[in-house]
Amino acid sequence: MITKYVLPILLSFGSHLVAQDEPDSKPTSQPTDTAEDRPSETKDDDAADAEEDRFTVIRGADVYTGTGSMLRRASILIKNDKIEAVGHDLDVPDGATEIDATGKAVSPGFVSVGSSGFGAPGTFRLEEVADGLNPWDPSIKLGLAAGITSFGMMANEGRDVPRGKSAVLKLAPGDLEGMLCATDTILSMRMPLDRQQWRKLRELVDQAREHLDAVAKFEEEQKSSAGKSEDKKSNDGKDSAKGGKKKDDPKPPKPPRGTEEILDLLAGKKLLWIDLGNASRGWFMGGPTNSDNEKVRQGLEVAELLGRGVVFNRPITGWVYADRIARTGSMAILEPRSRVEPDEGNPDITGSNLASAAILADAGVPVAVMSPTSNLTLMGLYGQDVNTLHVDAAYAVRGGLDNRKGLRTITLDAAKMLGVDARIGSIEPSKDADLLILTGDPLHYASLVDTAIVNGKVVYERQKETFYSHISR
Repeated sequence: MITKYVLPILLSFGSHLVAQDEPDSKPTSQPTDTAEDRPSETKDDDAADAEEDRFTVIRGADVYTGTGSMLRRASILIKNDKIEAVGHDLDVPDGATEIDATGKAVSPGFVSVGSSGFGAPGTFRLEEVADGLNPWDPSIKLGLAAGITSFGMMANEGRDVPRGKSAVLKLAPGDLEGMLCATDTILSMRMPLDRQQWRKLRELVDQAREHLDAVAKFEEEQKSSAGKSEDKKSNDGKDSAKGGKKKDDPKPPKPPRGTEEILDLLAGKKLLWIDLGNASRGWFMGGPTNSDNEKVRQGLEVAELLGRGVVFNRPITGWVYADRIARTGSMAILEPRSRVEPDEGNPDITGSNLASAAILADAGVPVAVMSPTSNLTLMGLYGQDVNTLHVDAAYAVRGGLDNRKGLRTITLDAAKMLGVDARIGSIEPSKDADLLILTGDPLHYASLVDTAIVNGKVVYERQKETFYSHISR
C-alpha cells in the first residue's frame, strides 16, 4: 500500500536530479538574450523618438525683445525649451507647430523680483525647495494670466553679514522639474550697521581677501612645481622604488570660518541685496519713513568695501545718490506707485520721487520694479499686487523712464537682479523660451495675455481659462 504512493514520488524526485545534472542546452560562453540584445533597429527607433526635437514658430507679431529693441511683424523659432532664432524669413523645419500672432505683441515673460505663492512653499531651506513645490497650485494659472512666468523668493535673510537662501522659480503648471530655474544666487543683509557690526564685516572681508591671496600663491607654486624638469620626476620614481615614502600632494588653504559667503560675493558667484527696511505694505496699511539716506550711504560703503555692485532693495531716496550708485556698479529695485511724503524741513533729499526710475536709469543704473505687495490677491485693489506688474513698469515710464527701458524693469533687468539674466528676461537665441503673446503693447494697462509659453510649452491660453476669456479687445 505504501509502495503505491511512495514509488511515484521517488520516480519524480529521481527525474528532477537527472534534470539538474544535464548540461545547459546553451554553451556557457553564449550570453543569455536580454533587452540589450534585441534588434538594433528597434533600439535606434526608440532613441530617435525620444530625442526628436520639438519645434514651434510664432509668426507675424511685433516682437519686444526685452533688450530695448522691437521687431515689426517678426517670427520666433523655438527648439524644445530654448529660443532658436528671432527675426524675419526664418528657416523653419518641416512639421513645426505654428502660432499665428499677426496683429499681436510678443514679449519676454514678466519676471517678478520678489513674490510668494504660485506653488512655492511659504518657507524653505535651499535643499528642500524642490520638495515644497506644487505645480498644480491654481494660482499658477492666475499668475500666467498676469504675464508672470518667473519670480524670485528669499529665505533666512542676513542681518549684519551677508547670508540667506534664494530660489528663482517658474510658473510651469504640471511640470515639477520645470518650475525650478535656479537656486542660491542671492545673499542679503540689512542696513544700517552699528560700529561693532562694521568692524566685524571689515574683518571678514579682509580675511576673505587674504585667503584669496593665499590661494593665488598656492596655485602659482603648483604651476611652478609642475614645470620642473623630468629629472625630478625620475628621481622621485627611484626613491619610491627604494621604498622611500612618497610625499602627499599639497592641499589648497581652507577658507577662514565665516568667510564663505564673502568669497562668493568677491568672486561674483552671488549677488548681494541691501535690505533698507522699506518693504511697503500698501497704501492702506501705511508705509516706511520719509528718508533712508543713511541706509543708502551705508549700502554704498558695503559696495565699495567689496569692490562689487549691490542691489538696493526698494530705496526711497536712491534717486538722490544716482551717480554714486552707478559708479559702484549697483542696481535698484523700486516701487513706482508707493508714495512717501518728504520731510518738510528738508524736501530736496527726502521722500519718494515718481521720477526715481528715470533718474537712476539716466545715470546708468539698471532698475527693476515691483508691486507694493508681493503676493497675488483678488481683493479688488487694482495695482496693489503682482496681478498688475506691467502697470508698475508703466508708472515708471509715467515718471520719465524711457519706454524701451520700461519693459526691461520687469524682464531683463529684473532677471539680472536675480542672477539669471543668462537664461531668462529677453528674447534672444539660446535663452529659455518663456514668452507672452499679448493683445497689445506689454505696458499698456488694457493689454491682456492671450498665450503664455514657459520652457517652450504653451501653458496658458486666455480663451481656455475663465479669468479673462469674456473680455474682447
